[in-house]
Amino acid sequence: MAAARLSPTANLLRNSRLFAVPQALTPPQEPVSSKTIVESDTATLPHPIRASIATPRSSLVRGDWGLKRPLPSKATSDKSRNPVVRVNALDTFEHVTDFESASDHTKTLEKFQELHLPISLHAKPNYNTAVIPKHQSPFDSLVDNTAESDGLKQPGAKQYRQKGPYLAGQTETEFQLYLRKIRREKPELLRQLRERYVAQKTAERRKEAQDNGKDLEGLDQPVEVSDAEFHDYLKRLRADPRAMGPILFDLLDLPSPPKVPSVRIGAAYYTANGTKLSAAQYASSGPPKTHPSAGLSYMRSHAMIYNHPAFGPQANRRPVQARVLMPRKRQKGRSQRPIIGVAGFAHEDLNSMTFADHNGPLGLAFFDATIPGGAKLWVTPTRAYVDSQGRVELVSNRATASAKAPYGLVDYQKPAPTSISDVARGPHRAVPRLDTADFGKSNNRAGTSSGRS
Repeated sequence: MAAARLSPTANLLRNSRLFAVPQALTPPQEPVSSKTIVESDTATLPHPIRASIATPRSSLVRGDWGLKRPLPSKATSDKSRNPVVRVNALDTFEHVTDFESASDHTKTLEKFQELHLPISLHAKPNYNTAVIPKHQSPFDSLVDNTAESDGLKQPGAKQYRQKGPYLAGQTETEFQLYLRKIRREKPELLRQLRERYVAQKTAERRKEAQDNGKDLEGLDQPVEVSDAEFHDYLKRLRADPRAMGPILFDLLDLPSPPKVPSVRIGAAYYTANGTKLSAAQYASSGPPKTHPSAGLSYMRSHAMIYNHPAFGPQANRRPVQARVLMPRKRQKGRSQRPIIGVAGFAHEDLNSMTFADHNGPLGLAFFDATIPGGAKLWVTPTRAYVDSQGRVELVSNRATASAKAPYGLVDYQKPAPTSISDVARGPHRAVPRLDTADFGKSNNRAGTSSGRS
């Protein structure tokens, strides 16, 4: 059978790179707070919302990016050897293409991939004891499930996304819209609830016959439930929120809410069953908006051997240099943890939780402007998580002496007043002479100027 012929327009759209660009995501929302929030329109977003577009060298010379019009080389190839752009608008009112550089997220992804660090399920580290949670891959069959996955049939299986929304993260408007949707689906929900009640009555009849030693033959048939009996069951559920809560969360497939505050423990509230989410942290922060790995890394384990060309296999990976973004400071009698940047991600220093940094790397205890290039330190990344909002969280430890020794890495130390300069330690042992002609001329000029004054 011959294939159907496509029209020129359909063939153009099918082979167009422009129509292969996915839709832009919703920008991340700032948390609601009464405090003053300082924002910047040019700051890098926590996660990309538009696709990054690249073009081969042959097309870059002509400014061809596969868009409606070519992009100027002054803003693309003249500023970078490997330019990457993101398109904000294909055609504006001024008949121009609104674009900007996408190197911020692209370079951050490249830096993260150089760490060779697998993504773990979201778990909050204990900063008081500096204990790092155990690694669990989000690609395991027992946790990498949705509401439509076949893996949910396995015992103990969990999922990272459910059909229903996270009620604790909804606004009042979103919650009212969800209620309208539920009201339209009320007949179907009542039918499912009736099937659950029939299955419950059938199981109770079978258990009662088994306890009394009766014959179990023919007891697998569903029990006949009248409308009046079912309405009485609904009234009992409405009067008891603790009994109705687990049924609602299971029937609507809603994620488990956060823990009930202590002030509400004595009151009547709708309880829920144990969380079905893959990570316990998602119960308080909500299910993830993306896959728990976010596509950053597809490695499933830390089981790798780091082989040094001269010293052989190493127990630790090669340390990474981190920059001190904010040193430790005290505010209102409390000490705030320093913030460091690793591979484009900012996180708190895990080793500064339980002790001071008097003997640690320079620039962590206080800001020191005399350090060339800013304060830096060597760290070893250990864990990487993606929270429910799509933000990447890193956990790193300070590199030990044995981890830095094979690569000749040392922390910066200020030269002491009695230390010998690097010139004297060099192989040439060259010391500048003070009786040269240039030194004498400069000395005579200095004396003449002082005599005139």
